[in-house]
Formats: sequence, C-alpha cells, structure tokens
Amino acid sequence: MRFFDELLASFVFLSNGAVRNKIMGPITYGHELESYRLDMVGSTFTGVRVKKFSLEPKDGFKVWVTFSVSFKPSGDEVARVAEFLLDEIELSLMSGDNELDFGDSTGVRTVHVESGADDELLYTARDLVANHRRASVSLVQRHLRIGYNRAARLIEALEVLGIVSKPDEDGNRSVLIEEGASA
Repeated sequence: MRFFDELLASFVFLSNGAVRNKIMGPITYGHELESYRLDMVGSTFTGVRVKKFSLEPKDGFKVWVTFSVSFKPSGDEVARVAEFLLDEIELSLMSGDNELDFGDSTGVRTVHVESGADDELLYTARDLVANHRRASVSLVQRHLRIGYNRAARLIEALEVLGIVSKPDEDGNRSVLIEEGASA
C-alpha cells in the first residue's frame, strides 16, 4: 500500500488489522504505469500499460487490488488467448470487423488437407484426441509442446480426415473415432 501513499495502511486499518470503516468502498487511484511485461498463455507482451488501480481493504491487513491492463496482441495471440479462455470459461468471441480472421460471415472455414496432413505429429495428435475424447487446439498444443498455429493445422487436418467433427456453434468439436482406433 506504500506505493500509493505512505500513510494509507494506518488510515485504513486499526492496529489489530480490522478495517476502520466497514462501509468504505474501494479506494481508486489514477496511477498509470507503462512499459511492463506480461507473460500469458505462452506469449510475452511488452509495452503493457497498467492503470485504474482499486484497493479494497479486508480484515487481517489484507487488500484486494484490482487494475486494468492494456496491450496490443497480434491476431494469432488473440486466437491463442481465446482458445485458452474457451478451455477455462464459456466464451463466445466474434469479430466485429475483418481485423481478425475468424472465418467468413457464414462461419464456414475452408481447410486444405495439406495444411497439416503431412505433419509427422498427425498420428500422435489423432491418438491424443482419441484417448482424451476431446479435440481442442490447446489440448494438442500443451501435450505435444508445439505452437498454436501448428496445433490448429493438426486439428483442421483431423477434421478433414473425419477424425474430429467440425466445430459446433460454441466452437467445440467431437471426437468421431474410438480410443485406439486407426484411421
């Protein structure tokens, strides 16, 4: 709390750690910090801005700190973050313009078999999704320790080969083969 004000802790807390004023709302600050680094979902973002700090005191000398972070990811990085979030929370992400390539307006995506069919990890990816009974780019990426784009190409190749379904309206895919089956 000294970052915001030297005397803030003695103003907010009693000597036993209880909050002085229980009906006091969060304390907000206009501090803005620039040029920070953010490591998230396998990417490092530089030039990150941190702002809109809010401090909410809790009993026991605890403080909840809330802040806003802004940075400019590339289209691939946005897709990687979105894929991660899809695994963690229910999320629907749609492009309002053509800045990001989420496919055409009908949602139909064209997949070329050669985009991942000749990848030496294709059969490993097939076994992975069959064993986990789940087909997602992030699953393939994490287990095979490869980049997002390569994992996405492998999932699309598995779709073309009939091993996984096309994404449904929520972006989820079904595994169409049984565990241990060969295609």
